Amino acid sequence: MLTVQEGRFLKEFEKLGEIGWVPGKGMDRPAYSASYNEAREYLHTLMNDAGMETRIDGVGNLFGRYDGKEKGAKSFLVGSHLDAVPGGGKYDGALGILAGIEVSRRIREERGPLRHPLEVVAFTAEEGGPLGGTFGSRAFTGLVSRDVPNDILSSFGLSHEVIEKSWGKKEDYLAYLELHIEQGPILWRRNIAIGIPTGIVGITRYKIDICGQANHAGTTPMEERRDAMRSASLLLARWFTWVEQRLREKNDFVCNVGVFSLFPGGAPIVPEKASFILELRSLRDEVVDKVAKTFRSFLEEMPSCRGSMELMVEKPAVELDRNLISAIEIAAQKRGFSHQLIPSGASHDASPMAHFVPTGMIFVPSIEGVSHSKEEATAPKDIICGANTLLETLLELDDKD
Repeated sequence: MLTVQEGRFLKEFEKLGEIGWVPGKGMDRPAYSASYNEAREYLHTLMNDAGMETRIDGVGNLFGRYDGKEKGAKSFLVGSHLDAVPGGGKYDGALGILAGIEVSRRIREERGPLRHPLEVVAFTAEEGGPLGGTFGSRAFTGLVSRDVPNDILSSFGLSHEVIEKSWGKKEDYLAYLELHIEQGPILWRRNIAIGIPTGIVGITRYKIDICGQANHAGTTPMEERRDAMRSASLLLARWFTWVEQRLREKNDFVCNVGVFSLFPGGAPIVPEKASFILELRSLRDEVVDKVAKTFRSFLEEMPSCRGSMELMVEKPAVELDRNLISAIEIAAQKRGFSHQLIPSGASHDASPMAHFVPTGMIFVPSIEGVSHSKEEATAPKDIICGANTLLETLLELDDKD
């Protein structure tokens, strides 16, 4: 049975993980940075050395391709993203790219070309930021809105015209597959080797502003203050109390407040303004709409301060392709790997890709469910299981189509 070459794969994985790594702090490899460019060049070299035809599109996505035996056949596309969150780990995203290179190389070395062309992609700017996350894959699929401000694009050396030149052609591709760490605890806790996502949550973010009045923190009586910080605290306490009660009845969404700021931001000043970002995630868009309306009603009922709620990001939930899910299940069974169907609570490049071509994902366990942290890790045996499942899935699909 054909398998990846473990020593080579793990060595290359560790080498990539050194690029941008800061001891004691974790990964420093944001998109379009010097460390990112160094990492992409390393992958570019691996692809060239493996005899792939390579290209980098206008937004910076890297592609490596092997032609297929069957003239005019559509391509398989496999990969993930190369950028990392600040202080993150070396597994998120990078695993899917390197596994794609190794799997493609092994098939070529041992069996020759597949019937279909096989292409590996390293998408850029998947992690959240000024470009909105999943930027490289959204650019490739034509899903970057014209509403993205020109000043943000130009700060990265980009333009709407460059983005449009980076659009892929839907008719060229048969399927997209992405191997990724789970970034959650389900597989780890249950000692399951392979997770097969059935869908990816939608992500909606709102910018919340609470406006009061700045005043002297020593001379203004407490009962006369229009304290934006206090109003925001009471609002969030009410909100999270409601969330806990709601989730006891139906556990169908998650929410987060990970950014919070005050203005003017001085110890002796009653805050005039409190701003934060509310994030909502669910596999059902109607659930997000419902809970957002509840938050808005709480916002409108605040005493003493006024609030606003501005939509920042709205990425709909997606279902992954049933035929690819079945092919991954068959591949895991053939390899003798324990597996389970699970939802994806994190977004991935597979989300915009699912609007473009049939898309499937393969998850491997994250130790203790940790991700977006320098402590992020996946056992080597699980990395190899994931890569071999990807390999078997491609063979299964190539034989069937």
